[in-house]
Amino acid sequence: MLKKIYIFFAIVVILLALIAAKLLFGHNSIPRQQQVSQEIAAYQAQIDSLQKVIEQHKFEIERLQNDSLHKEEILRTRYGMSRKDEKVFQMVK
Repeated sequence: MLKKIYIFFAIVVILLALIAAKLLFGHNSIPRQQQVSQEIAAYQAQIDSLQKVIEQHKFEIERLQNDSLHKEEILRTRYGMSRKDEKVFQMVK
């Protein structure tokens, strides 16, 4: 009878060792889950920053569609455009 108990405990210990090995070294191991969690956090941060950029671009599109003074400012400063028959003076620094 004592021999059967030892065999039972040996089987339980082996099964627990297999489960521990699976948790530490398997495909879905604990270190792998932590690595995936870190990757998810990095991707989420990247998504958040890109969403901010998208919002900024949407705001700029809205301004360009509706604000004629903003359009005029961009055309004058970035592209050096002027109105017809307007004299333009360039300041030399």
